[in-house]
Amino acid sequence: MNVRLYVLPASHPCAAVEAALRLKDIEFERVDLIPMTQLLIGPLRYGGPTVPGVRIDGEKLVGSRTIMRRLDELAPAPPLLPPPGDERYAPVLEAERWGDEVLQSVPRRIIDVAFLRRPHAMLSYAVDAKLPMPRALMSPAAPLTAKLMAFRNKARDASARADIAALPGQLDRVDRWIAEGLIGGEQPNAADLQIGSTIRLLMSIGDIRPLIADRPAATLTKWFPPLIGGIEAGVLPAEWFPAAPVAA
Repeated sequence: MNVRLYVLPASHPCAAVEAALRLKDIEFERVDLIPMTQLLIGPLRYGGPTVPGVRIDGEKLVGSRTIMRRLDELAPAPPLLPPPGDERYAPVLEAERWGDEVLQSVPRRIIDVAFLRRPHAMLSYAVDAKLPMPRALMSPAAPLTAKLMAFRNKARDASARADIAALPGQLDRVDRWIAEGLIGGEQPNAADLQIGSTIRLLMSIGDIRPLIADRPAATLTKWFPPLIGGIEAGVLPAEWFPAAPVAA
């Protein structure tokens, strides 16, 4: 197969698809895009304005869940889903859907709000990317790019603060799924990759990392290489975070 994967640096759904390709031992070419250029390039190259997108022998696919279903058809082993009829099939599909439709947007909004405060932090996530533009030329555009990303993702202080408040409950759900054996096993499934890629990105935000580091959810990052780049602690307001419990 001739596989070309179109990604944005540090994109968590892109990381999920990249991990799936490697798990299935499918060779691919990775094409790194400059943030916001996917709106123009995507429809032409792979059929949509978002990432991840792929071309597989000319076939165009967009979206991590769509792409992973196709990968299971093209390379059934190892499977990303339990077989239909297995009691775990529907729960894994639901966990993957939740990871894509609910959890995936959380770090996107939080990190966009952080970028508004530290625009040049976004360049740290692209250190290992092969971008079609020198970073020296991208640096002056960082503040404008941060504003455009925040506008596109509807990221505001209020939404980021609400995401942070809801995060402990969402992590409780992930921890329960791990305890039940639905995710977190020896072989990753589609939900592992969908949720684990999001956990990894959340942990790159210095103010968020302590909320996750000691939880079982943090173990889902094992399916991914260490993320290059990050946002230092102290960028987000301290009052957005619950106070630590007072020791007796």
